[in-house]
Amino acid sequence: MTQTSIIEKFDNIIKIGTTLGENWFRGHSRIIKELTPGIYRKPYSSRIYREFRPDIEFQFAEDFKRKAPSIATNLPNNDNHIEWLFLMQHHGVPTRLLDWTENILIATFFVVDSDLDKDGELWTFLPWQLNESHGFYGLPSNSKNKTLQFLSHEIFHDNPEKLREEYGLSDTPKAPMAFLPPLMHPRMNAQQSCFTIHPHPQKGYSIPELIPSNRYLMRYIIPKNLKKTFRSNLNNLGITHRTIFPDLVGLAKSLKDKESVLAWGQPDPLIFKEYE
Repeated sequence: MTQTSIIEKFDNIIKIGTTLGENWFRGHSRIIKELTPGIYRKPYSSRIYREFRPDIEFQFAEDFKRKAPSIATNLPNNDNHIEWLFLMQHHGVPTRLLDWTENILIATFFVVDSDLDKDGELWTFLPWQLNESHGFYGLPSNSKNKTLQFLSHEIFHDNPEKLREEYGLSDTPKAPMAFLPPLMHPRMNAQQSCFTIHPHPQKGYSIPELIPSNRYLMRYIIPKNLKKTFRSNLNNLGITHRTIFPDLVGLAKSLKDKESVLAWGQPDPLIFKEYE
C-alpha cells in the first residue's frame, strides 16, 4: 500500500524536492487516490479493469487526426504517432499519457490552484524504478524504443496483434513506461514535462501495484486550509500561471491573480478565511 503523509508547512515541499531530486512529481487538486490516464477514467471506462473500450480511444485519435488540419498548421507527419499523442494531450483530449514534472513546485501549483475547499494530493515516484519493475532499464528519451513506438501507435491502429508483430514484440506490453519526451511545446518546456504511457488497464499493472515499495512511490496530502498560503509562496518563487502557461491564456490568468492580490491584500489564511 502506498505510503501517505500529510504536508504541514511549505518547508516540507522544499525538503521533499531537494531530497528526492531524481523523482518525478504530479499534483491533483483533490483526493483521487489513483494514477490513471484520462482515457481510462469515467465516463470513458465504467470499470477500469474490465470495461475499457478501445474503440473510444481509437475514435478520439482518428477524429482528432482527421479534423486538426482544418484548424491548425505545422502538424506532425502522419506516421509520427508519438507527436500526435503529445498534441492531443496538450489540447485536452483524453489519452493514455499521464503528465508528470521534474519540478516539485510545479506539481504543487496544480494541487493548490483550484478546488480550494478540498484537500489535494501530491504524488512522487522514481521513474526508472517503474521501468525496472517490468524488465526495462533506463528512461527512453526518443521514439526509437519499440515498446514506446507500439504504445503510441496502437491507438491509431485497428489491429493491435498485427501491429505487435510488425514491431517484433513477443508479447503485448502490459505495464506503463516512464519516458522523457522531446519538449516540442512551450508549455511542456515551462512545466518540465515528462510522461508515463499506459497500455490498456490490467489488474496488477498500475503504478502503485508495480512499485509497492514506499521508498520509490509516495503520496502526500496538502490540506485545503494551506492551499492559499502555498499558492502565495509559489507566486513569490515565480511559479505562476504566466510561467507555467507561457501563452496569452496564462498571461491573462496571471494578471487576474495579481489584481486580486492588489484588491484584497497579500493572501494569507486569516484574510481569506473571513470571506469563505
